Amino acid sequence: MVVRFSKQTIKRLKKELKVAQSLNNLRMYKIVWCLLLLHEQRKIHDIAALLNIGEKTVYNWFATFLVDRFSWLVRHHFQGRGRKPKLNQEQKDELYQIVVDGPEKHGFDCGAWNSAMIGEVIQRQFKVTYNPRYVCSILHAIGLTYQKAKFVSDRIADKKYRNQRKHWENKTWPAILQRARELKAVILFGDEVSFAQWGSLARTWGPRGQQPLLKTSGKRKGLKVFGVIEFVGGGFEYMECDGKFNSDSYVEFLKRVLSKYSCPVILIEDGAPYHNGESINTFKQEMEAQSRLFVYRLPSYSPDKNPIEKLWKNTKKDATHLKYFPTFEYLRQAVIKAFNKYLEDATKIICVMKKLRAEAGIA
Repeated sequence: MVVRFSKQTIKRLKKELKVAQSLNNLRMYKIVWCLLLLHEQRKIHDIAALLNIGEKTVYNWFATFLVDRFSWLVRHHFQGRGRKPKLNQEQKDELYQIVVDGPEKHGFDCGAWNSAMIGEVIQRQFKVTYNPRYVCSILHAIGLTYQKAKFVSDRIADKKYRNQRKHWENKTWPAILQRARELKAVILFGDEVSFAQWGSLARTWGPRGQQPLLKTSGKRKGLKVFGVIEFVGGGFEYMECDGKFNSDSYVEFLKRVLSKYSCPVILIEDGAPYHNGESINTFKQEMEAQSRLFVYRLPSYSPDKNPIEKLWKNTKKDATHLKYFPTFEYLRQAVIKAFNKYLEDATKIICVMKKLRAEAGIA
């Protein structure tokens, strides 16, 4: 079979070959290449072998091109690319910002989005209607996910609050690291936590349309615990508190902590009221005079600066999330079991300080 195309046709075919490359359209690329090879008088079976197609396909492509010419090739520009999206990129960027801004800024009373609400906003803003289920696919495609929110202090926009946090990051924390090196002291992060007997809720998988249910005793009793974690070595110390957290029980805990170390101790704590009572302040002053204990206070409303908060979160995930505790002792055993894992494996402690340790140059 002898095939001859005009110079104008060859020129247009070469242009279509580049278009196929830009569209990453393999089928179109093979069709155009096939036509160009036919013009070069290549044998049918060689073309078929080179393009990994059947010889009949070569004949079919050539016959179709003779009938429909370039209108056939142009149709391949969009073949396999799906229908044109209803929202353009600019509208998708606007939708992204709408979701980030929150529902209250867009006429809703609640603070949490759902797909039906976002679908309503899309219809109102862009005059486009989507099924609420498909809205979820769009949100995923533009970089949004359905996730649990977290609390952040309302003082985050306050200049004084920001300055305090910046001073901690740039001045106080580097000074603590330097002092620890000079005194050969250990750095401890301390905090208190309460684990409720009624357990804690979390997301889990379950049958569609059937919300997972967690049996609970309904009792409000909780396991109260003081704890500290060691910044460098990953050590962990804790003490159960039978009554309320107060200065006396905190002094008892600090005495227990100090008995574990022969070197000076630098303690980083938050601003809980019982950290500043008369008895605890007297104890701290006595211990500092003996170069046994040096206490630093975190900036107000900055739990994110205290890595032991992450440890408490991990403990609840492992020990209390979606679990039933018929008695207080069941709760206690579950929490202590998690604590024992921390005592046996320091890496479980170190992991909650990974970023902080890296910034301090600790492997």
